[in-house]
Amino acid sequence: MQAGDVKLGSIFFDNHRYEIPMFQRPYVWSEERNWQPLWEDIAAAADSVVADMVKDEWPDEPPTYFLGAIVVKATPNHPQRLGGSILVDGQQRLTTLQIMLAAARSVAVEVGADSAAGRFDEWVENSEKAVHDKWPDDKYKLWPLPQDRPQYLWAVRKPDDDSPCPDHGHRISEARTWFEDAIREWAMRDGDPSDRLDALHSALETRIALVRITLEKTDNAQVIFEALNHRGVELSQSDLVKNLLFRLVEDQGERHLAESLLVDHWLPLDGRRWRAETVTGRIKRSLLDQVVAYWLTVRRGEVVSVERLFDEFKLWLLEAGFNAGELIREIRTYADLYYELVSNPPDEPTASLVDLVIATKTNTVWPLILGIYGDDRVSPAQRGKAARALSSYLTRRMLCGLTSKDYNRIFVTALNAASERAAQDGLAGDAVEEHLARLAGETRNWPDDGELVAAIFGSNFYSLNRARQRVFFAGIENHLRDDKAEDANPIRARWEYLNIEHVMPQKWQQHWPIAGTEGAGPDGEAVTKREQAVNMVGNLTLTNGRLNAQMRNEAWPVKKPALQQKSTMLITTASILAPPPGVDGFEAGEWPTRWDEDRIAKRSAHLTHLALQVWPRPDIVPAVEEDDEDDLLDDFEEDGQE
Repeated sequence: MQAGDVKLGSIFFDNHRYEIPMFQRPYVWSEERNWQPLWEDIAAAADSVVADMVKDEWPDEPPTYFLGAIVVKATPNHPQRLGGSILVDGQQRLTTLQIMLAAARSVAVEVGADSAAGRFDEWVENSEKAVHDKWPDDKYKLWPLPQDRPQYLWAVRKPDDDSPCPDHGHRISEARTWFEDAIREWAMRDGDPSDRLDALHSALETRIALVRITLEKTDNAQVIFEALNHRGVELSQSDLVKNLLFRLVEDQGERHLAESLLVDHWLPLDGRRWRAETVTGRIKRSLLDQVVAYWLTVRRGEVVSVERLFDEFKLWLLEAGFNAGELIREIRTYADLYYELVSNPPDEPTASLVDLVIATKTNTVWPLILGIYGDDRVSPAQRGKAARALSSYLTRRMLCGLTSKDYNRIFVTALNAASERAAQDGLAGDAVEEHLARLAGETRNWPDDGELVAAIFGSNFYSLNRARQRVFFAGIENHLRDDKAEDANPIRARWEYLNIEHVMPQKWQQHWPIAGTEGAGPDGEAVTKREQAVNMVGNLTLTNGRLNAQMRNEAWPVKKPALQQKSTMLITTASILAPPPGVDGFEAGEWPTRWDEDRIAKRSAHLTHLALQVWPRPDIVPAVEEDDEDDLLDDFEEDGQE
């Protein structure tokens, strides 16, 4: 390895081609973090040249501005091609500089600075005489990744090329526009624009430097890349996974497949959808980071955290010696499966489970879901059985207020049990159900009917967070929307516009007086009973949007029409505006005439009964509880690290 600082002029002056290899990520630089600071350094260097021009004094050792480092490795020479290098690191920086030089060339042509335009041109394109007819793309100093290529070729186009921009929202397109505006504003600031653009070129040639690290054939580019980037702030865990895989594609003698693997399989994973940040706990991660961690958990049968994804992936990959191309295809398959389950689940049990997971952010169950749905040995019926079991297990524990801290290990052991059963007879859904039902102990058990009834009927149900409340009411509502219902389309708990409303308001004192207690103190028995009833499950319902704030506290004769107009939910119309099935002691027309503690209690019992039907537990006795103190301590330590 050779390292040294070089002026920018020597980087781009010769006929040379820098190639961004397939293992690199696409262009991601932005204005605030990258373009602006880069241009400020370059403009400062150009201003110093302008000052020297005005004074006509030239320092023996002018100030040098360093723009960071690049790592290059020479490519084998083809007799008809220009000499070239692959950019092991620094591709974002060199891409930006090429875009800036092309923008400067256009501004120079615009203001008639012919000399500057010609000099910038020599730094953007290689000499036409040196480019062979068989390799026309060699005319570009830098050759980008396929996903960036259309935007890049537009950004470095000739000044007389008026081709339309292929994607105005792409970072490269934005960079070209930004630099052109910045350079034009700087050139027009003081004095002759032609002179200032000559000064800009001179500054770039003699006062801007980079550290260039040139690798020898024996140097391990992957190790050096990781040393430079693994602890940095820019690269994500999936970026490092991708880098390693595409490096191995070349090392395993399949370089000819690299571009097709990138374009056909990985390219969609570099899109905005997968790079969108999601928040788990207090940590921001890209969606792709999470899904690759789910996939690796499935593959290894062990919990893989996103924070340690690359380290664990690298160790597993190099020990097992897998084919990198096959793993790239497999990651894409699992990413597609994840997206399909979220956007277009195959059946209602799956849709309900996915909705529950997304609404409550219970992401630790995803490896188990992907493992079952990605296993061709598991039938749709068995997948549905697993989905129903998981929905019941998660919902019952959620409603009972039980911890989720051991879920990562629980679901991985369930995944392994399902995989073993799938290999035997395909009954992976049975295996999931049996595994969860046999778990014992408060941190792992599947609550029985008695525990669930006590949790729903005897608690302050409104104290649950909104996501859990919506999961409960959406599950009941969808259960009521059978094939006989006028509207059988299911609702989803993750729909933020769905709102939890109190029927009897929390501020009941003005419009909901307690009969026979006028003047009673605030601590009376009737008042205590009223306060308890207000937050019971039977007094809550789901509406399509919020009721008017004033309407929410109105008396029942005023509020009832508002509910009739606002809610199309069966959970409201069939148990608040009409008596629930099986309720004794009320004539059909008498039930909706008022809303009181007695009706709240009866509706609470009705909803609890429905919950037992929606989220049933199999009649399987849990195993004898073992001492899991050590496991819990391990979980606590893992949670603390995360």
